Parts: sequence; structure tokens; C-alpha cells
Amino acid sequence: MTSGRLRPMSRPTKLPPRAARALPGMALLLGLLSLLGTLAGCEATGTDFENTLPASAGTLGTIFTDTLTVRTSTVLTDSVASSSSSYLLLGRYQDGRLGTITARSYLQVAPSSAEAPETEAVFDSVVLVLATDSYRYGDTTRTQHLRVHRLQTDLRGTATYYTADARPYDAATLGEATFRARKPLTTLRVRLDHSLGQSLFDATQQGALSTTDELLARLPGLVLAPGSTDDAALLRFTVASSALRLYYHLPWSLDTYGAVSFAVSDGPKHFYQLEADRRGSLLSPLTGMHQALPSARTAEETYIEAGLGLQTKVELPYLRELKQLGGTLVVNAAVLDAEVTTDSENRFLPPPTVLTPRLTDAGNHLGAYFVDGSSSIITASYQRGVSPRTGLERGTYAVPLTNYCAQVLAGSLANHGILLGPGSSDVAERVVLGSGQSTAAPMKLRLYFTRVSL
Repeated sequence: MTSGRLRPMSRPTKLPPRAARALPGMALLLGLLSLLGTLAGCEATGTDFENTLPASAGTLGTIFTDTLTVRTSTVLTDSVASSSSSYLLLGRYQDGRLGTITARSYLQVAPSSAEAPETEAVFDSVVLVLATDSYRYGDTTRTQHLRVHRLQTDLRGTATYYTADARPYDAATLGEATFRARKPLTTLRVRLDHSLGQSLFDATQQGALSTTDELLARLPGLVLAPGSTDDAALLRFTVASSALRLYYHLPWSLDTYGAVSFAVSDGPKHFYQLEADRRGSLLSPLTGMHQALPSARTAEETYIEAGLGLQTKVELPYLRELKQLGGTLVVNAAVLDAEVTTDSENRFLPPPTVLTPRLTDAGNHLGAYFVDGSSSIITASYQRGVSPRTGLERGTYAVPLTNYCAQVLAGSLANHGILLGPGSSDVAERVVLGSGQSTAAPMKLRLYFTRVSL
């Protein structure tokens, strides 16, 4: 076999279908050994898998297999930090597979830098102005609600808040709005309780809201909550462009208006909460942090949901048994093909644009990212195409695992598997993947390796 860049050939050498499908043991070993004597001079196929082979001396051949066992489960990982985000989230929708998802936001405002209004100025109204960005998730054609509540305590006590956190707030509403989250919507304006606005305005005129302590003593913060029966979409607001505004006029000039603006505070002074009610779903047993729920208990499906900490754990339990072949095994390419289950796809709930693999351990903790030669994080993009297996269009992710498989075979990395998660946590995208044992959307590892006899 020649060394250097692989050249395509008409057909790859492949293990028999029964070899290594579930129990590797001697079946896998015998299947591989039966091929080794006939593989001298063979080369792997396809531009997706071109790689550099070792020196030709002692090379017996390049082997392809996609029958190694792939074991999957859904893991509830650590909650995501949201107080470091530049966004607020609001909304509620129902997902037939993942339960009811609710987003609330908690915020406090900062003292105004504007001059105090004239003593004769007359207060008109207090309005919470929330600027949206382009992100929507869910059915934007349905009517939904925004209800504003008063926080009972301010947000200064904790350095970081997470999507699983919540803070107590008054049940009474200070104001509410009804809307549809369609793309033309750029701003939501919610008129709040007049007495709250009058109190803040009077204190502003008296110069009694010039410090954070003075302001928070009168208004510890606000909570944005959806309607309790909404089934629509999540909407995202930008912190930097949102504010609480007091509007007033001057009595001697009806055309002269003014406003005092209190910006939404940055840092740990705001966060959003994502809550999932999974009662009645296949994921209802998943209640503990770092718990793994095998795909055999979820209809051979596995789940990923950004912001809520759901990730898919992928294990290759028999990968190291390839070492029984002897010699040096060189991994030329390894790609995990993860198919989206067709009946789970929904135009209102699109899948993540990319998935990101990370190392994990026996306790299902998040580990290091996978990086390429330039130290860029490796991701797998969502693609649509026709399945060669069924002839039907479906969504897929091709996750590069060459380095992982190479290090496991070399003995330099423990074979605890990987966690597949979304590329961003400031969203709520979800995707349903088929497991390694799924008949409708099987997850497979395509592995090309070379055995070198020294």
C-alpha cells in the first residue's frame, strides 16, 4: 500500500454485517482476522475520509466498519449560567416529547444618569420597554402573554444565576401585554402600575434615587412571566436596549414631554429561568443532575435541549477490543452519524444548527471540548439529505471522532464516551436522535483504520 493521501476506489472493504453488532467478543475478532489476509494494498474510499496513512512498510490494509456497538442515553447535565447572558427569555410552549417548557426572566434596573425633572413636572406613566432580537422558538402565530411581577428581594446576593434558579416574586401583576411573537415585532411596551410609577417619579424629583441602594429599596426588581396556559413561542429580549421609563409633562406646555430612563442592569443583576415539566413524557424519570437515562427506556430515542442541560451521551464500549488484532492500529477516520427521528421534526421547533462533542467521565460530567489543529472547537452541522438506507429525506449530524477513537485505541484516553450538546446555550433548540439500536434512525460509527505490523 502506498503512503500519502488516500485515493477513492470503487468499493470500501467492510466487515460482515453480523460482526460486532452487539457483542464483540470472538465474533468481532474472528470477523476482523478473516479479512486481514485479503486486505493488503486496499485503500479507504470517499473524499469525506481522505487522510494521510503511515509508511507502507508492514501495512496490511485499511478496514472499514460501521457495526461497532453504539450505546446512547440522555443525560441531565449541569444547569447553564444565564446571568452572564446578554439576553432575557420569555414564553411557554408544549413539546409532545420533551414536556412543557417555560421561560421567565428576572431583572433589576440601574439608577438613572439623567437630571431630575422639574418640581412642577407631572407624572404620566411608567412603561417597561423590552427590545426583541430576531430569535423565536415555537409557534409565533399564536397569541401569548407577558405578565410583569415585582421581585420580593433584589439580585445582589449571588454572583452567578443559572437557568434552574428562581427567586420569589409577588403574585399580583404590575402590568401585562398580549402579543404574537412574529418577526415584525421589535419592541414590547408594557404599561405598569400607576402607583409604582408615581412613587418612583416623586423620589426622582426629590433626588432620592441616585444610588443603587435607594432604587432597590423601592423596587427590588421585576419578573417577566408568560401566561400560565400559553402554548406559543419563546421570545428573546436584548438587555442593552431594554429599560424602565417614567414619562412626564410640564403643565405650562402640553406639548413638552420628558422621560427618566432606568436601564436594565448588566452582570448578575438579571438572568432567565428555563423550566421543564416532563410529567407524562418518556423523560419523566430523569430528575437527578448527571443522571443518565438509557435510550432503551425512551423508545430508542435520545434527546438534546439547549438551556435545559439535556445532552446525549454516546459510548463505544467495545472500541478497545479492536486491539485484539495485534500490531499497531492507525485510525484514518471516524465519524458518528446521528440521524434525527423523522416524526420529531417540527417547523416551529427547529433543531440546533450545530452540535458540539465534549469528553465526559463515568459520572457524566462535562469535560473538555474537541479541538482541531488550530485549536478551534470541533462541531457537527445539521444537514438535510436523502438517506441511502431508506431513500427518504432526513436530518443528520456527522460528528468527527477520529482523535477520540485514536486516543482510546492508543490507551491515552479513558473510554468513557462523549456528550453531544448544542453549540449555544442562549437558545432553547431541541433535537431527537435515534439511538444505536433504533430501527428508524440508527446512530452509527463509521470507522476506517489501518493495521500496521511492525
